[in-house]
Amino acid sequence: MDNFPLQQLWTDIARELAELETAGLRRDILPIEAIDGPLVRIRGRSLVCWCSNDYLGLSAHPRLRAVAAEVVSTWGVGSRASRLLSGTSLWHQRLEEALAAWFAAQAAVVYPSGYLANLGTITALLSNRDVVLVDRLAHASLIEAARASRARFRVFHHNDASHAAELLSRSSSARRRMIVTEGVFSMEGDCAPLRDLLEVAEAHQALVYVDDAHGAFVLGDTGRGSPEAAGLPHHRFLYMGTLGKALGCQGGFVTGPVPLIRFLHHRARSFIYTTALPTSVVAAAVEALEILGREMHHRLCLWERVRSLTHHLHVRRLLPESIGSHIIPVEVGRSDKAIRLSARLWQAGIWAPAIRPPTVPKGKARLRLSVTALHTQQQIEDLVCALQDAVRQT
Repeated sequence: MDNFPLQQLWTDIARELAELETAGLRRDILPIEAIDGPLVRIRGRSLVCWCSNDYLGLSAHPRLRAVAAEVVSTWGVGSRASRLLSGTSLWHQRLEEALAAWFAAQAAVVYPSGYLANLGTITALLSNRDVVLVDRLAHASLIEAARASRARFRVFHHNDASHAAELLSRSSSARRRMIVTEGVFSMEGDCAPLRDLLEVAEAHQALVYVDDAHGAFVLGDTGRGSPEAAGLPHHRFLYMGTLGKALGCQGGFVTGPVPLIRFLHHRARSFIYTTALPTSVVAAAVEALEILGREMHHRLCLWERVRSLTHHLHVRRLLPESIGSHIIPVEVGRSDKAIRLSARLWQAGIWAPAIRPPTVPKGKARLRLSVTALHTQQQIEDLVCALQDAVRQT
């Protein structure tokens, strides 16, 4: 006899998938067959990729490749256990020491991903006695972490410090109050008003948690991220970043005083109960930090490319205002229109996927162009011309 609940589940799933298809919200996973800098091959077609977070192009750096290969040959492929068992190597320790030094902190803790860093840290610090305020456009991992913490959950208007202050004024009875924001918003490309948020938080004896996944190693005079760009020291924030974007590796991290990091070792469930990052990836991240310390041209090249693309988009009236970061959204509106625009770029040899709800709010579908140091001037000009033609046809 067939398992009726299981059959019902398959029927329900099929219906929901059909609804996604009708709404223009179906996603396809496109395996990359080969990669060469910003060039990728997908389904036998060569494309310029404009959707990578490898902002500094470090993932293919010869030194990172060499270090990772050398460590694999001596340490093996997997890390074999969680960090509190046998999953911590000397390389993990070196990476955490290097991250702490880079951000002028006492200590750091590395998680297998940025998502897990947010989930583990926020849920460890908050409980049902607390209040957490999250920016309306914050990353899904921040929203999920805030909800999972069981703290009273509030949403403040995007980058609106005055609204955050209003919400904080109603939560004086809470044990802890926390404002949660991104340093650089992953879909908007704009930066959080960290100075304003910090002033509001300190006036209400609250904390500010900054997810700087897209700002760390990119923003600031020396690549110390959004706080440095805002002229603020990191120690005034709860600071989180990733290793899998500008650093070209994998993982997430949190920096701070030694007691905080030791507390997370004991209370962050996504740190305690998951297998550690492979030692080869950790060693590559250590090397990436050393490279950034001595090779400034990676960041300088990125910002040169950002200025060039922004200028060309402005000249052709494809970008209404300056974004100020390496993430440039081209807002379209309807999901079906974004899909058509992306498809036309694909035909021109450009990979820029349509970003649709729930990743962005309803009616705010867009293309998200992420600039890297590896893009050439010719590729920038080709993108702008193809985008202009595609917009006219859509």
